[in-house]
Amino acid sequence: MKERLALGFAAALTAVALYLVPSWQTAFTDPCHLAGILAAGTIVLLLITRHLGRRGIVIERRVLALFLAGMPLVYVASWLVTRGAGTGGGWLWVEIAGFPLYTALAILGIRRSPWLLAAGIAAHGLAWDSWHYFTKTAYIPGWYAIGCFLVDIGLGIYIATRIPAWRAGKAVEFAKSLKIA
Repeated sequence: MKERLALGFAAALTAVALYLVPSWQTAFTDPCHLAGILAAGTIVLLLITRHLGRRGIVIERRVLALFLAGMPLVYVASWLVTRGAGTGGGWLWVEIAGFPLYTALAILGIRRSPWLLAAGIAAHGLAWDSWHYFTKTAYIPGWYAIGCFLVDIGLGIYIATRIPAWRAGKAVEFAKSLKIA
């Protein structure tokens, strides 16, 4: 029940994030708009994977790891598209620095602990998005920083509720592998 509520909460926060978009005219050319579309697609995919049993658990964890690793690319792409909007090249290096950080968290979240996926996505919202909002970087619109913050918090909470199911799924797979050997 907690998982369903958490996914509903994540879906509601994603809907609010999409509502914040002032215009969808550049939906397929602007990295921030594309990220919003991908966030909505991720929610739909999570709704589907919840009904696939153990197969869904594997898919869900991998998709969320890709989501975490891919988040910094939106910021890099936005800087490149706007040419930094007059902020200078230093900001590009800040954005590029986020990629190995979040990719490492994604890999460790798959290999070591799923808590790193939950923490990584939530931390992106709490730290990265908040920082961009308050520093008012010209290449990241305020609506996107707020929207990404909401999506990240919602997904972080959802992942935290799913970890017991992910661990139970791994235990079943391990038990089956022992019987085969």
